[in-house]
This record gives sequence, C-alpha cells and structure tokens, in this order.
Amino acid sequence: MNVSPFQYGKIVSEHTFVNRVREKELLIQHFKSGINTILISPRRWGKTSLVKESIRLTREQGIRFVFIDLFSIRDEQEFLTTFAREVMKATMNKRGELLKEARGWFRQLLPVISFGIDPSSEISIKFNWEEAQKHRDEIINLPEIIAKKKKLRIVVCLDEFQNIARFQENLSIEKELRSCWQHHESVTYCLFGSKRHMMMELFNESERPFYRFGDMILLEKIATAEWMPFISSRFSESGKIISLEQAESIICKMKNHPYYVQMYCDYVWTLSSGPVTEEILETALGEMIGHTSFLFQEDLENLSLTQLNLLKAISAGETQLTSKAVMDKYRLGTPHNVSRNKKVLEFKDIIDNQENKISFLDPLFEIWLKKIF
Repeated sequence: MNVSPFQYGKIVSEHTFVNRVREKELLIQHFKSGINTILISPRRWGKTSLVKESIRLTREQGIRFVFIDLFSIRDEQEFLTTFAREVMKATMNKRGELLKEARGWFRQLLPVISFGIDPSSEISIKFNWEEAQKHRDEIINLPEIIAKKKKLRIVVCLDEFQNIARFQENLSIEKELRSCWQHHESVTYCLFGSKRHMMMELFNESERPFYRFGDMILLEKIATAEWMPFISSRFSESGKIISLEQAESIICKMKNHPYYVQMYCDYVWTLSSGPVTEEILETALGEMIGHTSFLFQEDLENLSLTQLNLLKAISAGETQLTSKAVMDKYRLGTPHNVSRNKKVLEFKDIIDNQENKISFLDPLFEIWLKKIF
C-alpha cells in the first residue's frame, strides 16, 4: 500500500473512521425518532465526520438530509438564502418539478430560481430581501412545508451553529427560528458546533431562545482502548509493524486528540518501511512540529504578554494561578487579569476550562510551547 491509511484535515468515513459506536447509534436513533440533537466538541475532534458517517449509516426510506456549514456564513440574508437553497436541493426530484412545486411553498415570497450545468447540485435562489425580512418565517418553515407536501421526513444538520450568534440582530433570528422549528413535526434538527462556550450559552442558558432545544451531547475524545487496535491494524494491513506500546505512546503524546493521533500515525507510517523504531517516532514528532510551528508562532504574536505568561504557567503544570507566588513568578498581574486572560484564551480556542481544570486544546501546540520556553 502506497497510500497512507491515516487521514486528518478532512472528513473521514467507513474504514478510516475510528469507533464512536455509541455516538453513531445515538445519532442514528435520533434521526429516525425525530429527536433534535445538540452536538458540542472542540475543533478537529471529528464531530462533522461523526454526523456525516451517521447520515451514511441511516438506512431509513423517506428521510432526506440537509447539511449546511455556517463557518463562512456571516449574516442573516446569506443564512436564509443558503438554508432555502440546500433544503430545495435535498428534496428535489426533477428540475421541472422544483420550478412547478416551489410556487406552492411560498405565500408572500416569490423566489427567483435558476440552475447551473448540473441541476442536481447547482441551484441558485434569490429573494427580494425587503420582502424576505418581512416574511422570513416562510423560509424558516420551508423544510416542514416540503416534508408535509411530499410526505417525507427531513433532517437538517447545521455545522458551526454558534456562528448564528454573530449575526446582527441575532436574538431576533434566534427567537424566530426556535418559535418555528419547535412546531415542526416532520423535520428534525441536528445543531453542532466547536465553540463550546458559545454553544453552551445558546442552548444551556434559560434566557436564550434555544434553551434545551434538544438532546445535548458533549463529544469526548476517543479512548485509548479504541485507538490501539485501529492503529495496529492500519499498520499491519499495509505491511508495516508498530508495537502496542508504540501505538499507546502516540496516543498519549497527542492526548487522544483525533486529528493529531491520525496525523502522528501518518508521519510515522510514511517514515517507516518495516517495524517502527523509537528514532522514527522522534523524527516524526519533530517533523510535525517543524511543519506547524509557523502557525503556532502566529498564534503567539496575537497574544498579550500576560496571556503568553499565563500559557507558560499552564504548560508548567501550575494549578493555583491566582496565588501570589505563581502570579509573581510568571508576571501574571492581578487575579482579575488572570480571570480575564483565561476567558480570552478560551475564546480563542487555545485552552479548555472545564470544572476549573485547564488544559490545552491543541496537544502539539503544548509540546511546541514547552520546547520554546
């Protein structure tokens, strides 16, 4: 085998997908039972791959899936236009049918629909935005309207859903989405995102419209016992050998982080021609750090001195960050500065702060930081 059996940086599925059996079963059951789901995990933990793999494995006739990534969507107009387009694409049978049926889906709005070379994937839809703002409920309710008319069930999956909180007048759109979606009987929503603090604010604060909108799943890292047979089999099937101890070492150094475990394995696999050696493990780690250090350096350049000092303290294993000894040693400023900087670093997805236990979200960044300082 000349192609690496390890994948990272893109959606993984089937033979490159690692375990997550319980989570897949739960998502599939929610899709079939019509239970709304909130899925939260840090970036690159595999939540998008999990959702797409669960979609692939859902064997149920009459269910159509709509998948929208909000990562690059910046305002309400773009969101509603994309929402309408993707719902239409997912439920369309024939081009002519769409043009005919769409007239019955809207009462006040008159969308302009056009097709590209491939009408099954290239659909453009435009609304008079002034009218769309007045009657945006017609767009928000579109999946339910189509599902009822076509006797379908629809699952709408919205990736990086927390970005909706950045829209201008976001509370207004949140309220209308919730007020419409909660009455949908033929449509199920799977809302997932990587900004944990923003997602928790959206779904776990009682004053927000989406409070307890669905079953909340906090995705955990993949356990070592699940990683080891996967790594071992990927090597052996391609004619290479890695010991269980070496596989465990890779998992441990990358702190079970899905992206980085696959990345480290890929580097080791590429460097090895037979049995993996300790030298190969060290060389692979060095190459990983070398290839990503410029990105880490950019991250540091965007931090203040006290934020950088706080990272030094955390990487050194300090836990009493507001004690006088630690604040003096690392020049952290006041307890208020420490608290504020923790929130900034958490917002920037550099650290995770759960139950007063602070950890780095990026294990390779932590290794690099320790080498630098």
